[in-house]
Amino acid sequence: MHTPPTASSFASMFRSAWFWRLPGLCLLVIAGLMLTPPVDALAGVQRLTRAAPDLLWWWLTWLGDTHFALALFLAATIATGHRHASPALLWSIAPATLTLHGIKTLAAAPRPAAVLPPEALHIIGDVLRQGSFPSGHTVTAFTLAACWILTARPPQRGMAAAVSLPLAFAIGLSRVGVGAHWPLDVAVGALLGWLCAAAAVLAAGRWGPRPGDALHRWEIGAAGVLGLGLWWRTVPATVEPLAHALGGLVVGVALVAAARRIWLRRASTAVPLRRLREME
Repeated sequence: MHTPPTASSFASMFRSAWFWRLPGLCLLVIAGLMLTPPVDALAGVQRLTRAAPDLLWWWLTWLGDTHFALALFLAATIATGHRHASPALLWSIAPATLTLHGIKTLAAAPRPAAVLPPEALHIIGDVLRQGSFPSGHTVTAFTLAACWILTARPPQRGMAAAVSLPLAFAIGLSRVGVGAHWPLDVAVGALLGWLCAAAAVLAAGRWGPRPGDALHRWEIGAAGVLGLGLWWRTVPATVEPLAHALGGLVVGVALVAAARRIWLRRASTAVPLRRLREME
């Protein structure tokens, strides 16, 4: 059985080279972006993103929405049995939220649409003008990705990173592609998300909650509520197919998990009854 991360195991992970690869990459990108005019960096990224359909970036940016991201995270947690990710998720909510909104309030940075003329910026979706630094969608994406990776079994950590990091990178890139953020906002958001998740893993290893029956029930219930919410939530018409498909997937996973729990409970009580009848 996989031992959940503890303070000592986290300290060992914290000293390992692989843990610092993504933060190191983020710092290198941040340094490069600080030496590059923001308008040039934005234009360069948008030249890349415009090679793909606008709808792709529009859907990816919605996957970074907290509601969508949490629903997908819990569905994946239930489907794969990755029980140690949820405790880290619970601990990550406060530091990620407070750090993100604290910096946003202090920075009060204008978004590209507030600075650039319309012909210099490709915008997909709503025109946003304030609260640029850092990117909240990117913080969310990398917090959840890091919670998934850092709580995975060491042999499976590479696979966890191969699945979750490309999606997190794509969500961050989409924020520049839709014209909502500067590239620097995204790079800093990725770094903050990773570090907030690391702190959450440490807290979960030290104070719990431990994976178990109660936590599994919470995962199923929360996934069901979030999935149903995606069906009822008001979103742009172009996002409705994504919301309905993801909501159906999440609700389906929750229903299958709930049915499996009921079946296992009945099976476990049926075996002792059968043995009693055989003894009579």
